[in-house]
Amino acid sequence: MKRILLYTIIITGLIFSMSACDDSILDKYPEDAMSDATFFTKAADFKTYVNGLYNNVLSNQNIVSSAENGTDNFLAEDPGSNEMQHSNSGAASETNGTWNNRYSYIRQVNYVLNSQDKLVELDDEAKQYIGEAYFIRAWHYFILLHDFGGVPYIDQVLGTESEELFKTRDSRDFVATKIIEDLDKAIDYLDWKNEGFATAPRINKQSALAFKTRVGLFEGSWEYYHGQKNTTFKVDGADGTNFLNAAVEAGEMLIAYQGTKIYKGRAGWEYYDLFNQQDYSGTKGVFLYKHMDYGLDVFGNHGAGGSSYGGGLTKSAVDNYLMADGKPESVSDVDYDYTQLANLIAARDPRMDQTLYSPARGNFADYAGQFIPVAPENQTKGPYQDITNSFTGRGGYKVFKGMRDHYVDKWGDNQDEIMIRYAEALLNYAEAKAMLGSITQTDIDKSVNVIRDRVGMTHLNMAEANAWSVTYSVAQGYDPAASNILNEIRRERRVELILENYRRTDLKRWAIYEDVVNGYKPVGAYYQEFEDFWNDDERVLAAGYAQSQLASLKLHLGQNVDVRGEYMNTLFKNADFTETGRGYYIDPERDYLEAIPKKEIDFYEEKGGVTLEQNPGWF
Repeated sequence: MKRILLYTIIITGLIFSMSACDDSILDKYPEDAMSDATFFTKAADFKTYVNGLYNNVLSNQNIVSSAENGTDNFLAEDPGSNEMQHSNSGAASETNGTWNNRYSYIRQVNYVLNSQDKLVELDDEAKQYIGEAYFIRAWHYFILLHDFGGVPYIDQVLGTESEELFKTRDSRDFVATKIIEDLDKAIDYLDWKNEGFATAPRINKQSALAFKTRVGLFEGSWEYYHGQKNTTFKVDGADGTNFLNAAVEAGEMLIAYQGTKIYKGRAGWEYYDLFNQQDYSGTKGVFLYKHMDYGLDVFGNHGAGGSSYGGGLTKSAVDNYLMADGKPESVSDVDYDYTQLANLIAARDPRMDQTLYSPARGNFADYAGQFIPVAPENQTKGPYQDITNSFTGRGGYKVFKGMRDHYVDKWGDNQDEIMIRYAEALLNYAEAKAMLGSITQTDIDKSVNVIRDRVGMTHLNMAEANAWSVTYSVAQGYDPAASNILNEIRRERRVELILENYRRTDLKRWAIYEDVVNGYKPVGAYYQEFEDFWNDDERVLAAGYAQSQLASLKLHLGQNVDVRGEYMNTLFKNADFTETGRGYYIDPERDYLEAIPKKEIDFYEEKGGVTLEQNPGWF
């Protein structure tokens, strides 16, 4: 970090931040027209500068993300690397891109925030862009907090003689407090989406409020659960209550404005359609997003199309869905045949049918073959995924959520990427209230049940849920000591936000990462149904495959597919996932946080005579 602070010249950071901006998102700044002596005197100057900060926030965030591989949500042919730490020595890496890049971005934001006194008039337009800058600084510091815990907090542009160049780490509680302070300023200054100066796709008041619920719940639950378990990562003297209250406060303000206005797609496709919008500027409940424009050659490799080939859901994730009557399977009256995938999906929460590809939809190639840029001979045909060709490792539960429904002619498209949406904020709010012990049926109705109404799912009734005789297992991500309603909110979160890269963070903040992951050996769908299809030549030919492909498509246990019990085990070639294998593993005394890069620690010591403390378990 110090090398960045010492050697990054202000003007270089300014030009870099502006030139990094996408044409399709915001206008570039004319570099030859800038003069530091006259800049930042009017609102337009702040807009121009802040435009250049956007791309460091709006990175691609594929809705269906293999980043959850290794958790109990996602299953691929190769195990997730984050949870394969059996032989990790704990040696810190020399450098870390997140550490270096975020401090570089923060320095750029500090430059604009430290220039507010140059304004001739702090009018509403200037407030909008200054509010965006506060949001952006909070965004970068939250990434640092998430990855490293407490970090040196710097809100000034430092010179080479500044004493703060070798500032030691602040506590995570302090950093989180500063993030909330920045978000409060952003909330005060920003306009609502598509109102005033918060034109699409600019950061807006809803984004800041929703992000505050995220930060508040994250830090509040981290401090509470790690404190309860007395872990290495606890915050002495803190129980997270203040942050949980901040999440509730922001949630109340957001709900008061947004109400029940949440996007609902076509009948039967309400949830699916949310993740296939090419322009979210008018989409209810999508607050922050990255706008793509294929015509301007600005596009992302949207993971939706490819993800159906890259992996699938685990049996653990599928079992987590409530039955159609709104009850867990153990207390539900819904009867179904678990050996038939279409029947299993139809018996559950409607979101399952829009998250997994059901055989009831028919030949997969008829639906998606024209949209996905894969050679016809390699396209999955039939109602069951092909697990034997080059698209292996999906485990039977083919991902449907986020899959493209429009044609692209190369690996890229102009489908916008969601960064912050209303449903997450509603769940953050509900969980924070449940943790505080103040949640009521009214709170559930204006949060969880608003989400459920989108797909017509049975409402969550607090009194009924608390009366269920259900065993909540910590290995499934629940808290056996908590109320049923809190555990049901956790379940709702896993269902609604599945594959959006929240699961690993949730397990960490609940202080149960190792309880869920260690020894875990994921399996996929019930196997026999797939063998009955792929080893039946007539059914495979009828699906559209050629005679010459039949032999390669057949399933052979122990060769191209294997099972654990009745269910597919796509990781069978890895010794750790055999019957006697070790499964996944993380070090509970180390792997909740990343290592501080070794070069930074050495630099502090050599140049400043200051110790930059390493995170627990790393050296």
